[in-house]
Amino acid sequence: MSEIKINASKPYNVYIEKDFSLFKEIFYKTVSCDKVLVVTDDNCVKFYKHKIKDLLTEKTVYEYVIKAGEDSKNSQNYLEILSFLARNDFTRKDCVIAFGGGVVGDLAGFVASTYMRGIAFVNVATTLLSAVDSSVGGKTAIDLPYGKNLVGTFYQPSLVYINLGFFKTLPQKEISNGFGEIIKYYFLTDDISEDDLATVSENLIYKCVNVKRQIVEQDEKESGVRKLLNLGHTVAHAIEKLSNFTIPHGEAVVKGLNEALIMSQKYFSLTDLTVEKAKKIISCKGHDLTIPFSKEEIIKNLVNDKKNNGKTISFILLNKRLKPEIIDLTFDKIKELY
Repeated sequence: MSEIKINASKPYNVYIEKDFSLFKEIFYKTVSCDKVLVVTDDNCVKFYKHKIKDLLTEKTVYEYVIKAGEDSKNSQNYLEILSFLARNDFTRKDCVIAFGGGVVGDLAGFVASTYMRGIAFVNVATTLLSAVDSSVGGKTAIDLPYGKNLVGTFYQPSLVYINLGFFKTLPQKEISNGFGEIIKYYFLTDDISEDDLATVSENLIYKCVNVKRQIVEQDEKESGVRKLLNLGHTVAHAIEKLSNFTIPHGEAVVKGLNEALIMSQKYFSLTDLTVEKAKKIISCKGHDLTIPFSKEEIIKNLVNDKKNNGKTISFILLNKRLKPEIIDLTFDKIKELY
């Protein structure tokens, strides 16, 4: 088992384990509660019943199942889960567990952060993408019709538990989805090599989580260096919205990385050799880099991006050393580069 301590405003640990053998011990050691609400989706509920529920026999356990997919990260589900907690007399001393991927974690975390102004939250990541990215760092959110993650909080969990065994059950498209974020991390650190990208491993997941730890500890609420984690995400969120979320997040991030590289070449005057080197990494897992929308459509959708500062939008571009820099661009400059 690997363990990473996140020294945020509320410190917590991330546990990377091959199964659930230590979950009960860690949960009882970390969280004191009487009632537990497990929020999961219709893909994961069958695993939850045989994994988590059987380990929490000393607690009163409730479950709330949402439909899998980004569409479920909405205000209706958010309010219904809050009402479910109130109806079942949950108090500040109780706990919400997210058992699923990024959508479940974002939604359940937002519920936990706002119910009675905050109750304990545990994130059990079941997808590669949520393990390396969304489960760590304290971001919670729901979407609006106008854009992704427009309503949310920064709220650190009590613990994060990553079960490597789950990744063996994932379809290849979910592994590919997770690698979208992993490829992003390659450009954020010197600790991840091309060889590391060959396959999913405990070591690779540890390295990704550790990179995020280093950044989050410096800038928990994204006022500075944490913006670097948005590499590829500005265009990615527009792609997701335009596709009505039929293009998954990780795939959109890789497309966004490729677009950021194109803009970086113009902005930093990157050599063809440098671009070729970056393109090799971005395309290393065989993702489709084409975008089925016009540049005009993409730019129009940037207006509602949460990185929009009014007159400028923060883009993360790659400099001549292929390291990310935060660049605030006007819409005229975006049109020029894009």
